Amino acid sequence: MNSILIAEDNRVMADVVRFNLVRAGYEVVVADDGLAALEIANTRTFDLVITDSQMPRMKGEEFCAELRKLPSYQDVPLIMCSAKGFELSAERLKEQYGIERVLLKPFSPREVLAVVGERLNGTAVVNGL
Repeated sequence: MNSILIAEDNRVMADVVRFNLVRAGYEVVVADDGLAALEIANTRTFDLVITDSQMPRMKGEEFCAELRKLPSYQDVPLIMCSAKGFELSAERLKEQYGIERVLLKPFSPREVLAVVGERLNGTAVVNGL
């Protein structure tokens, strides 16, 4: 079973994403912000990480930068979510941190499942919906 770490300070958003990923067969751990997620990432390795860009204590970009310093996270797929898509450069995020995809809020659970399935299984098949 693939494991996913979610860093998201919006509890409702985190719960919706977690629910749909668990329903699709993934193991999911949620952290309230980037610093908490980094602490979790230091204790185990996940197959994929989803992070919000705007969070308290540690923003998404800083979290990704710190995560990439960990040897076990050099090649783990990173997905960033943001309500401020016009302020982010997906190209720069990919070059600097290896972020594979930026999802703009609001997004559908189906879109998240498709992106996760593509990154982890090489397929965009959505099992849970």
